[in-house]
Amino acid sequence: MKYVLLLMISLLAWPAAAQEWQFAGQAPTAEQTKDWQQQAAKQGKDLMLVLGANWCHDSTALLERFNQSPFRDQLKQQYQIHTVDVSYFERGYDIVQAYGEPIYYGTPTVMIIDAGSGQIKNFASWQHWTNASKHSADEFQAYFLEQDFLTPTEEPLSEAHRQQLSAFKQQQAERIKAGYEWVAPQLKAYKTSGAQQPPQRFIQQWMAVAKFRNQVHEDIVAAHKKALNAPETPLELPSYPKQAWE
Repeated sequence: MKYVLLLMISLLAWPAAAQEWQFAGQAPTAEQTKDWQQQAAKQGKDLMLVLGANWCHDSTALLERFNQSPFRDQLKQQYQIHTVDVSYFERGYDIVQAYGEPIYYGTPTVMIIDAGSGQIKNFASWQHWTNASKHSADEFQAYFLEQDFLTPTEEPLSEAHRQQLSAFKQQQAERIKAGYEWVAPQLKAYKTSGAQQPPQRFIQQWMAVAKFRNQVHEDIVAAHKKALNAPETPLELPSYPKQAWE
């Protein structure tokens, strides 16, 4: 009888253990993330913040992989991991801003933060995981456990370049956020409708915003590399045409 009781308890507890991380309305404040950062630093780990939502196939695919054993336990040895539910692009901006970035460029966004310094370690590859469902177990292993995300683009810039790039990021972040606000009602309507196929209008809006946000991030990473290679030369940053939502 005792064995049966223990078995029943273990079976009841298994789903919770299996789903270590999920998107369930979590909306932490920036202050909470700083507390998590301090805890991670005391444990000698990096802080990982995963911004996503249940409507996003790649967000759920990422966490499905994270929740698989033994990968789950291997991640926990290196990171303190917390999820941020951005809903329909309604939340999460204060989280990235607390770590020096004005916007996130898609979902899921995986922020790996040096808990000691508070510096983001993987900005250059943020967009890689917006296609998480397409990546293999080996890619997950190499990126998160072997940390092959470390790139020269995380090195500090000269003050002049930092200010120039910061202004560019802020300007484009405002445009991206406006794009999110433009597409979000259509996204929510589609995802809550039960429709098998998205409306054509939504597809057009979604693709327009996706193209712009991905291009901006790519150009920021490229500009950072150029700034490191030519620290005395002012950056020639791109300009973009008026977007459909502007």
